[in-house]
Amino acid sequence: MEPVTPAVSRRGLLTAAATAGSVLVLTVPTRASAHAPTVSTAEFREHDRIATVVTTSPAGQPAAHTYAADFHDRLGDWIRMWWANAPSAWIAPFHVITAGTAQGVHALLLNGIGYTRAGKARLGFDAAVRDSRYWATVASLYRHFPSVTARAGHLEISDGQAGFTGSPEQVGFVRASLGQVWAGAQAPSDIAGRSGWNAFTEATTRRGLSNHYSL
Repeated sequence: MEPVTPAVSRRGLLTAAATAGSVLVLTVPTRASAHAPTVSTAEFREHDRIATVVTTSPAGQPAAHTYAADFHDRLGDWIRMWWANAPSAWIAPFHVITAGTAQGVHALLLNGIGYTRAGKARLGFDAAVRDSRYWATVASLYRHFPSVTARAGHLEISDGQAGFTGSPEQVGFVRASLGQVWAGAQAPSDIAGRSGWNAFTEATTRRGLSNHYSL
């Protein structure tokens, strides 16, 4: 299910660690390359799904939440991308586990993503476990949103225009992804540009979900 990602030199923005303990060097732009758009607060709607995926509480109960309309649409684009890159052995129905929304309904608190196989519910992503599936999911979120912040037991995903900003959270994500998802393989570079950031987050999503293949 995983397309072949062409190897691209790390020359430029990313410098791979050549030896254990060496430091990854990132060139951070002097100005943020992504600016959050003005988001209208005029249209809020309650939904019990993101795209066609049911939302549940951490306790496992169906749950509806209120979202800004544009934010909910972008979340739908995100979950479709995530599922399209999940291993083919994972089957629907699947669900998004969330503690709700925040920041005046312009943020989602994501606890996990579940799917069903052989009549059993399983987790394809768990915000409490930092394995390759975790970083793949963070990558998929950064493809669509500017800010993904780790909280106790969940990720807080903030609305806005996606892109590389050089924030500490994004830099930490890049470093962790290179170590836990790419593990010495060549990854897309020049991530400060829009196309480079998109290539890195998409390839990390695809590779990370496949690396941690599980039935």
